[in-house]
Amino acid sequence: MTVGPSEAFALFYKNNSGPVFRALLAGTLNRAAAEDATAEAFARAFAHWDTVAVHPNPRAWVLRVAWNYYHSSWRKWESRWSADPPGPTPPTPEPSIDPDLVAAIRGLPQGQREVIVLVALGELTPTQAARALGKIAGTVRSQLFHARVALHRALGEAPDPKEDDD
Repeated sequence: MTVGPSEAFALFYKNNSGPVFRALLAGTLNRAAAEDATAEAFARAFAHWDTVAVHPNPRAWVLRVAWNYYHSSWRKWESRWSADPPGPTPPTPEPSIDPDLVAAIRGLPQGQREVIVLVALGELTPTQAARALGKIAGTVRSQLFHARVALHRALGEAPDPKEDDD
């Protein structure tokens, strides 16, 4: 049985919208921005579904579009002059995510935070995360290593030497 493009996209959205949103939420620390970027990325995926459907990793494509949209939106906002810029939205952790983990992720530098959320929450390999972020794979692996060490320390755990990279 063959499914049509609309049904295929609906299944793709159902299986991937949660991980993409969680990755953006953890990376941006802003629920509204994560929702906007996720919605925009999936809207663009639907508009270009014939291309996205045959992409080697459609979720990575959507994550890349979402990150780009978020950063583009942020640059546009930063360029405006405002006496009272809005403060960051307090993150609302998903019920299944440990609040201590969210706090620890929030304390990471932005590059490490982006990498860890794409790998841990976005379920990408470091190589896929590197492509999604437009970074060199070695840089992503290094940031991932440092993020894992920092998270283990923040959570009072010993680092797992068996965590694999790809």
